[in-house]
Amino acid sequence: MLDLVTALVLWSSATATVAIVLLVVWWRNRAFMASLWWSGAFALMSVGRLLLALRGHVADMWAMEVAVALSLAGFALSLTGFSVLDKLKPRPWFLLPLALWALGCLTPFFAASGSFRIMLANGTAGLAYVLHVAVLRRAGRRSPARRWLSQIFWFAVGLNVASLILAALFPPADFFSYRFAAAALVAGLAALVATAIAGARLLVEETEQGLRQLIETDPLTGALNRRGLAQRFDGMAANGRRDPPLIAMLVFDLDHFKRVNDRHGHQAGDLALAHFARIAAASLREGDAFARLGGEEFAACLPVSGLAEAVAVAERIQGALRSTPLNVAGRPIKITASVGVSTRPRLVATLDELIAASDRALYAAKAGGRDCIMTDDDAPGAGERRLRPRTYSAPQG
Repeated sequence: MLDLVTALVLWSSATATVAIVLLVVWWRNRAFMASLWWSGAFALMSVGRLLLALRGHVADMWAMEVAVALSLAGFALSLTGFSVLDKLKPRPWFLLPLALWALGCLTPFFAASGSFRIMLANGTAGLAYVLHVAVLRRAGRRSPARRWLSQIFWFAVGLNVASLILAALFPPADFFSYRFAAAALVAGLAALVATAIAGARLLVEETEQGLRQLIETDPLTGALNRRGLAQRFDGMAANGRRDPPLIAMLVFDLDHFKRVNDRHGHQAGDLALAHFARIAAASLREGDAFARLGGEEFAACLPVSGLAEAVAVAERIQGALRSTPLNVAGRPIKITASVGVSTRPRLVATLDELIAASDRALYAAKAGGRDCIMTDDDAPGAGERRLRPRTYSAPQG
Protein backbone atom coordinates (compact mmCIF):
# COMPACT_ATOMS: atom_id res chain seq x y z
CA MET A 1 0.00 0.00 0.00
CA LEU A 2 2.73 2.44 0.99
CA ASP A 3 4.89 1.46 -1.98
CA LEU A 4 2.00 2.05 -4.34
CA VAL A 5 1.21 5.43 -2.81
CA THR A 6 4.90 6.34 -2.97
CA ALA A 7 5.00 5.41 -6.66
CA LEU A 8 1.95 7.57 -7.33
CA VAL A 9 3.47 10.52 -5.48
CA LEU A 10 6.72 10.11 -7.41
CA TRP A 11 4.77 10.02 -10.66
CA SER A 12 2.85 13.13 -9.65
CA SER A 13 6.06 14.94 -8.70
CA ALA A 14 7.77 13.99 -11.98
CA THR A 15 4.87 15.18 -14.13
CA ALA A 16 4.58 18.40 -12.11
CA THR A 17 8.28 19.07 -12.67
CA VAL A 18 7.91 18.54 -16.41
CA ALA A 19 4.87 20.85 -16.42
CA ILE A 20 6.87 23.62 -14.74
CA VAL A 21 9.81 23.22 -17.14
CA LEU A 22 7.48 23.41 -20.14
CA LEU A 23 5.80 26.49 -18.70
CA VAL A 24 9.19 28.17 -18.36
CA VAL A 25 10.01 27.23 -21.97
CA TRP A 26 6.79 28.85 -23.11
CA TRP A 27 7.37 31.91 -20.93
CA ARG A 28 10.75 32.47 -22.58
CA ASN A 29 9.31 32.01 -26.06
CA ARG A 30 5.62 32.93 -26.16
CA ALA A 31 5.38 32.00 -29.83
CA PHE A 32 5.98 28.34 -28.93
CA MET A 33 2.38 27.64 -27.93
CA ALA A 34 2.79 23.86 -28.07
CA SER A 35 4.88 24.06 -24.90
CA LEU A 36 2.01 25.77 -23.06
CA TRP A 37 -0.45 23.04 -24.12
CA TRP A 38 1.98 20.34 -22.99
CA SER A 39 2.54 22.12 -19.70
CA GLY A 40 -1.20 22.05 -19.05
CA ALA A 41 -1.31 18.37 -20.04
CA PHE A 42 1.37 17.34 -17.55
CA ALA A 43 -0.19 19.51 -14.85
CA LEU A 44 -3.54 17.73 -15.22
CA MET A 45 -1.82 14.33 -15.19
CA SER A 46 0.06 15.30 -12.06
CA VAL A 47 -3.14 16.28 -10.22
CA GLY A 48 -4.83 13.09 -11.41
CA ARG A 49 -2.07 10.86 -10.00
CA LEU A 50 -2.03 12.84 -6.75
CA LEU A 51 -5.78 12.37 -6.30
CA LEU A 52 -5.35 8.63 -6.85
CA ALA A 53 -2.63 8.58 -4.16
CA LEU A 54 -5.00 10.36 -1.77
CA ARG A 55 -7.60 7.58 -1.89
CA GLY A 56 -8.93 7.13 1.59
CA HIS A 57 -8.40 10.81 2.34
CA VAL A 58 -10.73 12.09 -0.36
CA ALA A 59 -14.03 10.79 -1.68
CA ASP A 60 -13.80 7.73 -3.94
CA MET A 61 -15.26 9.69 -6.83
CA TRP A 62 -12.32 12.13 -6.68
CA ALA A 63 -9.78 9.34 -6.22
CA MET A 64 -10.97 7.35 -9.23
CA GLU A 65 -13.45 8.96 -11.61
CA VAL A 66 -12.07 12.50 -11.44
CA ALA A 67 -8.44 11.35 -11.18
CA VAL A 68 -8.58 9.33 -14.39
CA ALA A 69 -10.69 12.00 -16.13
CA LEU A 70 -8.01 14.61 -15.40
CA SER A 71 -5.32 12.35 -16.86
CA LEU A 72 -7.37 11.74 -20.00
CA ALA A 73 -8.05 15.47 -20.30
CA GLY A 74 -4.28 15.90 -20.09
CA PHE A 75 -3.90 13.54 -23.04
CA ALA A 76 -6.32 15.75 -25.03
CA LEU A 77 -4.18 18.81 -24.25
CA SER A 78 -1.05 16.90 -25.25
CA LEU A 79 -2.60 15.95 -28.60
CA THR A 80 -3.56 19.58 -29.12
CA GLY A 81 0.04 20.59 -28.42
CA PHE A 82 1.35 18.28 -31.14
CA SER A 83 -1.23 19.65 -33.58
CA VAL A 84 -0.27 23.25 -32.74
CA LEU A 85 3.39 22.34 -33.17
CA ASP A 86 2.72 21.08 -36.69
CA LYS A 87 0.33 23.96 -37.52
CA LEU A 88 -2.63 21.59 -37.81
CA LYS A 89 -6.11 22.06 -36.42
CA PRO A 90 -7.02 20.18 -33.22
CA ARG A 91 -9.65 17.52 -33.79
CA PRO A 92 -12.75 16.63 -31.72
CA TRP A 93 -11.60 13.01 -31.54
CA PHE A 94 -8.81 14.11 -29.19
CA LEU A 95 -11.55 13.93 -26.53
CA LEU A 96 -12.59 10.36 -27.46
CA PRO A 97 -10.76 8.60 -24.56
CA LEU A 98 -12.22 11.08 -22.06
CA ALA A 99 -15.70 10.64 -23.57
CA LEU A 100 -15.45 6.82 -23.32
CA TRP A 101 -14.35 7.10 -19.69
CA ALA A 102 -17.23 9.43 -18.86
CA LEU A 103 -19.67 7.05 -20.57
CA GLY A 104 -18.25 4.10 -18.66
CA CYS A 105 -18.56 5.96 -15.36
CA LEU A 106 -22.30 6.29 -15.97
CA THR A 107 -22.87 2.56 -16.33
CA PRO A 108 -24.07 0.59 -13.27
CA PHE A 109 -21.39 -2.03 -13.92
CA PHE A 110 -18.68 0.58 -13.31
CA ALA A 111 -19.36 1.02 -9.59
CA ALA A 112 -19.84 -2.72 -9.03
CA SER A 113 -16.62 -3.97 -10.58
CA GLY A 114 -13.13 -2.85 -9.64
CA SER A 115 -11.62 -4.87 -12.50
CA PHE A 116 -13.92 -3.12 -14.99
CA ARG A 117 -12.75 0.28 -13.75
CA ILE A 118 -9.10 -0.73 -14.13
CA MET A 119 -9.72 -2.23 -17.57
CA LEU A 120 -11.56 0.88 -18.72
CA ALA A 121 -8.84 3.19 -17.37
CA ASN A 122 -6.10 1.23 -19.17
CA GLY A 123 -8.14 0.89 -22.34
CA THR A 124 -8.82 4.61 -22.64
CA ALA A 125 -5.20 5.46 -21.81
CA GLY A 126 -3.99 3.01 -24.45
CA LEU A 127 -6.33 4.61 -26.98
CA ALA A 128 -4.93 8.02 -26.08
CA TYR A 129 -1.40 6.82 -26.85
CA VAL A 130 -2.56 5.37 -30.19
CA LEU A 131 -4.02 8.79 -31.02
CA HIS A 132 -0.64 10.36 -30.23
CA VAL A 133 1.04 8.11 -32.79
CA ALA A 134 -1.67 9.01 -35.31
CA VAL A 135 -1.13 12.75 -34.73
CA LEU A 136 2.64 12.39 -35.16
CA ARG A 137 2.07 10.62 -38.49
CA ARG A 138 -0.64 13.08 -39.53
CA ALA A 139 1.92 15.85 -39.92
CA GLY A 140 3.98 13.78 -42.36
CA ARG A 141 7.21 14.97 -40.76
CA ARG A 142 10.12 12.69 -39.86
CA SER A 143 12.88 13.23 -37.35
CA PRO A 144 14.77 11.14 -34.75
CA ALA A 145 12.79 12.64 -31.85
CA ARG A 146 9.48 11.89 -33.55
CA ARG A 147 10.52 8.29 -34.16
CA TRP A 148 11.55 7.93 -30.51
CA LEU A 149 8.25 9.38 -29.35
CA SER A 150 6.28 7.00 -31.57
CA GLN A 151 8.20 4.04 -30.19
CA ILE A 152 7.63 5.20 -26.61
CA PHE A 153 3.92 5.68 -27.26
CA TRP A 154 3.66 2.18 -28.74
CA PHE A 155 5.41 0.83 -25.62
CA ALA A 156 2.85 2.64 -23.48
CA VAL A 157 0.05 1.14 -25.59
CA GLY A 158 1.48 -2.34 -24.98
CA LEU A 159 1.80 -1.62 -21.28
CA ASN A 160 -1.83 -0.55 -21.00
CA VAL A 161 -3.07 -3.50 -23.05
CA ALA A 162 -1.08 -5.90 -20.79
CA SER A 163 -2.55 -4.27 -17.68
CA LEU A 164 -6.04 -4.52 -19.17
CA ILE A 165 -5.60 -8.25 -19.90
CA LEU A 166 -4.16 -8.99 -16.45
CA ALA A 167 -7.05 -7.14 -14.80
CA ALA A 168 -9.44 -9.36 -16.77
CA LEU A 169 -7.58 -12.57 -15.87
CA PHE A 170 -6.99 -11.70 -12.22
CA PRO A 171 -9.90 -9.43 -11.23
CA PRO A 172 -8.95 -7.13 -8.34
CA ALA A 173 -11.38 -5.54 -5.92
CA ASP A 174 -9.93 -2.11 -6.64
CA PHE A 175 -6.78 -0.42 -7.88
CA PHE A 176 -4.88 -0.72 -4.62
CA SER A 177 -5.48 -4.47 -4.39
CA TYR A 178 -4.40 -4.96 -8.01
CA ARG A 179 -1.26 -7.09 -7.74
CA PHE A 180 0.36 -5.64 -10.87
CA ALA A 181 -0.33 -1.99 -10.05
CA ALA A 182 3.14 -1.22 -8.68
CA ALA A 183 4.91 -2.83 -11.65
CA ALA A 184 2.65 -0.97 -14.08
CA LEU A 185 3.33 2.34 -12.34
CA VAL A 186 7.12 1.81 -12.41
CA ALA A 187 7.01 0.92 -16.12
CA GLY A 188 4.74 3.88 -16.75
CA LEU A 189 7.10 6.19 -14.88
CA ALA A 190 9.99 4.92 -17.01
CA ALA A 191 7.93 5.66 -20.12
CA LEU A 192 7.22 9.14 -18.77
CA VAL A 193 10.93 9.84 -18.26
CA ALA A 194 11.69 8.57 -21.77
CA THR A 195 8.89 10.75 -23.16
CA ALA A 196 10.33 13.80 -21.40
CA ILE A 197 13.79 13.11 -22.84
CA ALA A 198 12.45 12.55 -26.36
CA GLY A 199 10.22 15.61 -25.96
CA ALA A 200 13.23 17.71 -24.99
CA ARG A 201 14.99 16.51 -28.12
CA LEU A 202 11.89 17.44 -30.13
CA LEU A 203 11.99 20.95 -28.66
CA VAL A 204 15.63 21.25 -29.71
CA GLU A 205 14.80 20.07 -33.22
CA GLU A 206 11.95 22.54 -33.55
CA THR A 207 14.14 25.38 -32.24
CA GLU A 208 16.87 24.51 -34.73
CA GLN A 209 14.32 24.36 -37.51
CA GLY A 210 12.95 27.75 -36.48
CA LEU A 211 16.44 29.27 -36.52
CA ARG A 212 17.16 27.66 -39.86
CA GLN A 213 13.93 29.10 -41.23
CA LEU A 214 14.94 32.56 -40.06
CA ILE A 215 18.33 32.20 -41.72
CA GLU A 216 17.14 30.63 -44.96
CA THR A 217 13.82 32.36 -45.72
CA ASP A 218 12.73 35.80 -46.84
CA PRO A 219 10.59 37.35 -44.06
CA LEU A 220 8.31 39.30 -46.41
CA THR A 221 7.26 36.53 -48.78
CA GLY A 222 8.10 33.36 -46.86
CA ALA A 223 10.11 32.13 -49.86
CA LEU A 224 13.66 30.86 -49.51
CA ASN A 225 16.49 33.38 -49.73
CA ARG A 226 19.70 32.74 -51.66
CA ARG A 227 21.20 30.79 -48.79
CA GLY A 228 18.12 28.60 -48.53
CA LEU A 229 18.04 28.09 -52.29
CA ALA A 230 21.69 27.00 -52.23
CA GLN A 231 20.91 24.43 -49.52
CA ARG A 232 17.97 23.00 -51.46
CA PHE A 233 19.95 22.99 -54.71
CA ASP A 234 22.76 21.01 -53.09
CA GLY A 235 20.20 18.41 -52.03
CA MET A 236 18.83 18.12 -55.57
CA ALA A 237 22.29 17.88 -57.12
CA ALA A 238 23.31 15.21 -54.60
CA ASN A 239 20.61 12.99 -56.10
CA GLY A 240 22.12 13.40 -59.55
CA ARG A 241 21.78 9.75 -60.52
CA ARG A 242 18.04 9.70 -59.91
CA ASP A 243 15.28 10.49 -62.38
CA PRO A 244 14.45 13.01 -63.66
CA PRO A 245 17.96 13.74 -64.98
CA LEU A 246 17.83 17.54 -65.31
CA ILE A 247 17.60 20.51 -62.96
CA ALA A 248 15.67 23.52 -64.22
CA MET A 249 16.02 27.09 -63.03
CA LEU A 250 13.14 29.50 -63.64
CA VAL A 251 13.96 33.14 -62.87
CA PHE A 252 11.00 35.54 -62.63
CA ASP A 253 10.97 39.33 -62.68
CA LEU A 254 7.76 41.21 -61.92
CA ASP A 255 7.05 43.53 -64.84
CA HIS A 256 7.06 47.29 -64.20
CA PHE A 257 7.30 46.76 -60.46
CA LYS A 258 8.56 50.30 -59.87
CA ARG A 259 5.34 51.54 -61.45
CA VAL A 260 3.32 49.59 -58.85
CA ASN A 261 5.30 51.24 -56.04
CA ASP A 262 4.98 54.72 -57.55
CA ARG A 263 1.25 54.50 -58.27
CA HIS A 264 0.02 52.53 -55.26
CA GLY A 265 2.70 52.94 -52.61
CA HIS A 266 5.40 50.67 -51.19
CA GLN A 267 2.89 48.76 -49.07
CA ALA A 268 1.12 47.70 -52.27
CA GLY A 269 4.52 46.72 -53.65
CA ASP A 270 5.11 44.46 -50.66
CA LEU A 271 1.65 42.95 -51.13
CA ALA A 272 2.45 42.33 -54.79
CA LEU A 273 5.64 40.47 -53.90
CA ALA A 274 3.84 38.31 -51.34
CA HIS A 275 0.97 37.77 -53.80
CA PHE A 276 3.28 36.47 -56.49
CA ALA A 277 5.18 34.28 -54.02
CA ARG A 278 1.95 32.59 -52.87
CA ILE A 279 0.79 31.93 -56.43
CA ALA A 280 4.15 30.61 -57.61
CA ALA A 281 4.69 28.37 -54.58
CA ALA A 282 1.18 26.91 -54.96
CA SER A 283 1.94 26.04 -58.59
CA LEU A 284 5.05 24.03 -57.73
CA ARG A 285 5.35 20.48 -56.50
CA GLU A 286 6.42 19.35 -53.06
CA GLY A 287 10.19 19.11 -53.19
CA ASP A 288 10.64 21.97 -55.66
CA ALA A 289 12.49 25.03 -54.35
CA PHE A 290 11.16 28.58 -54.60
CA ALA A 291 13.23 31.60 -53.57
CA ARG A 292 13.37 35.36 -53.66
CA LEU A 293 16.69 36.39 -55.18
CA GLY A 294 16.24 40.06 -54.29
CA GLY A 295 13.98 42.98 -55.10
CA GLU A 296 11.24 41.78 -57.44
CA GLU A 297 13.27 38.83 -58.75
CA PHE A 298 12.37 35.24 -57.80
CA ALA A 299 13.58 31.79 -58.78
CA ALA A 300 12.17 28.28 -58.87
CA CYS A 301 14.52 25.29 -58.95
CA LEU A 302 13.13 21.86 -59.78
CA PRO A 303 14.08 18.50 -61.27
CA VAL A 304 12.61 17.95 -64.75
CA SER A 305 12.84 15.42 -67.55
CA GLY A 306 13.23 18.05 -70.24
CA LEU A 307 13.14 21.73 -71.14
CA ALA A 308 9.50 21.52 -72.24
CA GLU A 309 8.47 20.43 -68.74
CA ALA A 310 10.25 23.42 -67.20
CA VAL A 311 8.59 25.80 -69.66
CA ALA A 312 5.19 24.25 -68.86
CA VAL A 313 5.73 25.03 -65.17
CA ALA A 314 6.62 28.64 -66.02
CA GLU A 315 3.51 28.93 -68.19
CA ARG A 316 1.36 27.51 -65.37
CA ILE A 317 2.67 30.11 -62.94
CA GLN A 318 2.17 32.91 -65.44
CA GLY A 319 -1.38 31.74 -66.13
CA ALA A 320 -2.24 31.60 -62.44
CA LEU A 321 -0.79 35.09 -61.97
CA ARG A 322 -2.82 36.55 -64.84
CA SER A 323 -6.04 34.99 -63.60
CA THR A 324 -5.55 36.17 -60.01
CA PRO A 325 -5.21 39.97 -59.83
CA LEU A 326 -4.03 41.59 -56.64
CA ASN A 327 -6.68 43.57 -54.77
CA VAL A 328 -5.45 46.58 -52.82
CA ALA A 329 -8.10 48.60 -51.00
CA GLY A 330 -10.74 47.13 -53.29
CA ARG A 331 -8.82 48.03 -56.45
CA PRO A 332 -7.51 45.20 -58.70
CA ILE A 333 -3.88 45.51 -59.76
CA LYS A 334 -2.71 43.37 -62.65
CA ILE A 335 0.67 41.76 -62.02
CA THR A 336 2.65 40.02 -64.77
CA ALA A 337 6.09 38.45 -64.83
CA SER A 338 8.84 37.82 -67.35
CA VAL A 339 10.55 34.45 -67.09
CA GLY A 340 13.93 33.05 -68.06
CA VAL A 341 14.35 29.27 -68.10
CA SER A 342 17.42 27.06 -68.26
CA THR A 343 18.19 23.39 -67.61
CA ARG A 344 21.37 21.44 -66.87
CA PRO A 345 22.12 17.77 -66.11
CA ARG A 346 22.07 17.11 -62.38
CA LEU A 347 25.55 15.62 -62.35
CA VAL A 348 27.22 18.76 -63.74
CA ALA A 349 24.80 21.52 -62.75
CA THR A 350 25.95 24.40 -60.57
CA LEU A 351 23.68 26.96 -58.99
CA ASP A 352 25.62 29.97 -60.23
CA GLU A 353 25.67 28.69 -63.81
CA LEU A 354 21.93 27.97 -63.81
CA ILE A 355 21.03 31.38 -62.39
CA ALA A 356 23.36 33.13 -64.86
CA ALA A 357 21.85 31.22 -67.80
CA SER A 358 18.30 31.95 -66.66
CA ASP A 359 19.21 35.60 -66.12
CA ARG A 360 20.38 35.87 -69.73
CA ALA A 361 17.10 34.38 -70.88
CA LEU A 362 15.19 36.71 -68.55
CA TYR A 363 16.89 39.79 -70.01
CA ALA A 364 15.87 38.61 -73.46
CA ALA A 365 12.28 38.15 -72.27
CA LYS A 366 12.20 41.69 -70.90
CA ALA A 367 13.72 43.04 -74.08
CA GLY A 368 11.17 41.09 -76.08
CA GLY A 369 8.20 42.89 -74.57
CA ARG A 370 7.90 41.34 -71.06
CA ASP A 371 5.19 38.97 -69.80
CA CYS A 372 6.76 36.16 -71.84
CA ILE A 373 9.09 33.20 -71.42
CA MET A 374 12.56 32.81 -72.96
CA THR A 375 14.84 29.79 -72.64
CA ASP A 376 18.58 29.35 -72.58
CA ASP A 377 18.94 26.20 -74.63
CA ASP A 378 22.18 24.16 -74.81
CA ALA A 379 21.37 22.11 -77.88
CA PRO A 380 23.45 18.91 -78.26
CA GLY A 381 26.45 19.65 -80.45
CA ALA A 382 25.77 23.37 -80.58
CA GLY A 383 28.81 25.56 -80.60
CA GLU A 384 27.20 28.38 -78.68
CA ARG A 385 24.24 28.97 -76.41
CA ARG A 386 21.20 30.41 -78.13
CA LEU A 387 18.09 32.04 -76.79
CA ARG A 388 14.78 30.73 -78.03
CA PRO A 389 11.59 32.76 -77.51
CA ARG A 390 8.36 31.12 -76.48
CA THR A 391 5.38 32.41 -78.39
CA TYR A 392 2.58 33.75 -76.26
CA SER A 393 -0.49 35.71 -77.17
CA ALA A 394 -1.62 37.92 -74.35
CA PRO A 395 -5.33 37.71 -73.59
CA GLN A 396 -7.34 40.58 -74.95
CA GLY A 397 -9.22 43.00 -72.74
